[in-house]
Amino acid sequence: MSLTDRSIAAISPPPSGQKLYLDPSLPGFGIRVSQGGSKTFVLTIGQDRRRLTIGRYPIVTLSQAREKARTILARRQLGLDHQLTPYFSEARDQFLSSREGRIRPSTFRRDVSVLRRFSALSKRRIADIMPDVVQDIIDRIPAPTARSEAVQRFSSLIRHLQRRGDINHWPAERLEGRMVPRYRERVLSTTELAQVLSTACAWREAGNQYGTIVELLILTGQRRQQIGSLESHHLNFEEGTITWPPELMKTGKRHTIPMADAVRALLPSRTGLLFPNKFGQPFTFASNCDRAFRNDCGFGDWVLHDLRRTLATRWQELGIEIATTEKMLSHSAITGGLVGVYQRSTYLAQMRVACTKWEEYLQALLSTTESPDAEQRTRGNAGIHHQTA
Repeated sequence: MSLTDRSIAAISPPPSGQKLYLDPSLPGFGIRVSQGGSKTFVLTIGQDRRRLTIGRYPIVTLSQAREKARTILARRQLGLDHQLTPYFSEARDQFLSSREGRIRPSTFRRDVSVLRRFSALSKRRIADIMPDVVQDIIDRIPAPTARSEAVQRFSSLIRHLQRRGDINHWPAERLEGRMVPRYRERVLSTTELAQVLSTACAWREAGNQYGTIVELLILTGQRRQQIGSLESHHLNFEEGTITWPPELMKTGKRHTIPMADAVRALLPSRTGLLFPNKFGQPFTFASNCDRAFRNDCGFGDWVLHDLRRTLATRWQELGIEIATTEKMLSHSAITGGLVGVYQRSTYLAQMRVACTKWEEYLQALLSTTESPDAEQRTRGNAGIHHQTA
């Protein structure tokens, strides 16, 4: 059919899927009508019948769409639209190689896993990959968080290629699925903290290393991946410190905290990883493991990272200086920036005093809590057996 404003307005949505109406006056140019009633101008080009999206009607008028289609066809005819961009597989491997060693191993492994979702694009050049094809892959991912990760990683790859000059432009901003970050505010109450600590002790005594990890998270306020990745060479028993190298830190900076008495007593005496999973890799924080532990605690509306926020909050209530808390948590709101350039104190002495006060607080808290019953100890022993050493 010959496309006019009147004929386009008269087109009814198809009963299902999409229907394409081509304009015989311009090769490959037409309008695609969806079941929901949206009408989009498209242009089909090349031997592989690649379909370009020009714009949605009536935001883009027929005359504007036809003019853009003519421009695209003319540039192809003159050979002005060709850019020899890398294949997706090459771009992906180069992107990953540029990040390996500069980011945490866990983040790198996640990069590899997420970008593997786009393997169907491996043999296609970046310039030949249309946003709607990428969007289709993203839309087939069921979990909202996973979809958001896919958008973020793919967009990061595109930005990397643009910085290298491998591509001039690719409309990553058209990809949908990115979640707006929501910041948690959960702080465990005194009763809840006591219950989590009590449950962690029960799991540890039952031989489950997840209990030990949770105790260390409560005592130190560190990120879970820091504890899960702890190795024997990070420990200095003579100086009484634990030091994480930059590659294991979210900030990318070396981080040292004091090894308080309760922490020292919990650290396994082994060489290499202190909390390996069954594959000999850093501890895996699987969802079934978290659920089982929260069930034993008797309440489930919390996550491990809330223990970090709880420590920060309780330390303030105990009168501990905020700069000391910031150093303990490897934050830089107060001790970073221009202050951090000139102020080079490690705060180790202040952190030791704070950790001692915190251990005393937790010990008093635990002594007021009834000891876990036999059923809880049994469940702790039965939970995620594959994670135990």
